[in-house]
Parts: sequence; C-alpha cells; structure tokens
Amino acid sequence: MQDFSAGYQVVMILAALALGVAAVGVWMVGAERRKLKRRIEPGTAPEATPVDASVDALQLSLTSLQRFDSLQQDLRARLQQSRGEMESDRTNVGSAVQLMKRAAIEMRLPETVYEIYESLRLLPKKSLEAQAADRDWHRQVGIEPASAMIFEEAVRYCAVDFSLGARELRISGRSYELSRSSFDELTLFDKRETAVLTVRVKLTADRVSVLETAVMSYRPGAWVSMLSEVRVRMDERRERLLLGSRHRDIEKMRADFGLNMNVQNVRTAR
Repeated sequence: MQDFSAGYQVVMILAALALGVAAVGVWMVGAERRKLKRRIEPGTAPEATPVDASVDALQLSLTSLQRFDSLQQDLRARLQQSRGEMESDRTNVGSAVQLMKRAAIEMRLPETVYEIYESLRLLPKKSLEAQAADRDWHRQVGIEPASAMIFEEAVRYCAVDFSLGARELRISGRSYELSRSSFDELTLFDKRETAVLTVRVKLTADRVSVLETAVMSYRPGAWVSMLSEVRVRMDERRERLLLGSRHRDIEKMRADFGLNMNVQNVRTAR
C-alpha cells in the first residue's frame, strides 16, 4: 500500500507541472494573437519602428541636399557674372593705365622729377657760390628751391621742397640696391601732401644718365602742364649750354690757326 501511495503522489505532481506548462503556453499564444489582432484592426495606429525614423531622416537629408545644390548653382552663376564684369573692367582700366603711363613717359615726367630731385638734394652740400649759381639756374626754368630734408643718407632717403609758380611741391626719394639692379623710387606730392606721381628711375653708375624709367602711379592735374613747361625750359637751357660750348671750341680753333681774319684781309693776301 505504501509503494502505491508514493507512486500516486509522483504521478499527481507530474500532472500538475504539465498542466502549468500548458497553461503558460496557452496564455503566451493568446497574447501574441491579441497583439497581432491589434496591428491589423482598422483605425489602429501602427507602432513606430526605428526603420520608419531612418526613412524620414534620409528624406530630410535628401531634401536639404537638393536645396544646397540649388543654392550652389545660383551662387556659381552670380560669381561667373561678377568675374565677367570684373574682367571687362580690368581690360578697360588696364588699357587706360597703359595709355596714361605712355603719356607720362613721352612727356619725360620721370626724368624731369629725377633731375629736380637730384639737383635740390645736392644743393645744401655745395659752396655758397655754387648754390647761388644753381638757384639762378632753377629760377630760369621756373623753379624756386625751398628746402632739402635728409632722413637717411646711406640710402639717399630724403625729401626736397620747391615752388613752381604759386604751387608748392615736394619730391621724396629713396635708392634701392638689389642683387641684380638698383633704382631710385621718387614720389611727387602736389601741395606737399597729395601723391600725384610715383616713378622708378634706373641710373648709370655715376648717376648722371637715366637708363630706364617706369611709372608706378599717376594722377594727372594742373601740375602736369606746369612740369611739362619746366621740361621744355630745361631742354632749351641745356641746348644753349651745348651750343655755347661748341661756339667756344670753334672760336678757339679760329684763334689757334689764325682763321679769325676778316674776308677783306684774306682777299688782300691773295
């Protein structure tokens, strides 16, 4: 009887466990069915999934990219138009600048500015008698020397003031020694404050003759015609000096070889 009772108890326990497992399984199946039913019922909003969020983000990115590409195309078109206008202006301005440079060089403005600057720069170093002669020469061409200010003697960095009629002018200059060349850069100031001409002048070793000139900036004004007149008077003065020197040479040859006799004496000798 005891063995039968023990076996009966084991069977009952196993049966109870089986019923429990079966009940849990039935509950889980029912839960899944209810969940599925809620998904397919009309009017029931589907649960959001990570896949849906990724699609929205991708669509937003594509829309932004299209907008960016449109803005870039518009920007490129406007920049292309601006570059075209700038190149047209550059061509027109460049042509005008070249013409102005050529005009300044043909009027020999660089040489004139250099000759005035160099002569006035050296004026204080000369004797009083030589200064008086130089001042007289400057007055003959219309220039009234004022002052010379030396800032740095080693590189000939200084400024000279002078008057041209009732106009006060200034020339500042500086010498540059480079590895392969050397030049002076001179700036002319109208009324001693407004830069109207900047030139570069390449000189011979003795600084007597000008080899090359370049116009760096040029603002035409009334000073141009005044300086051009000075150039003409300077050239006339130089030619007169050359003619006087040649005349003296001719007179000397006449005297040395007895050719200073008048025509009547020559006829008598014949």
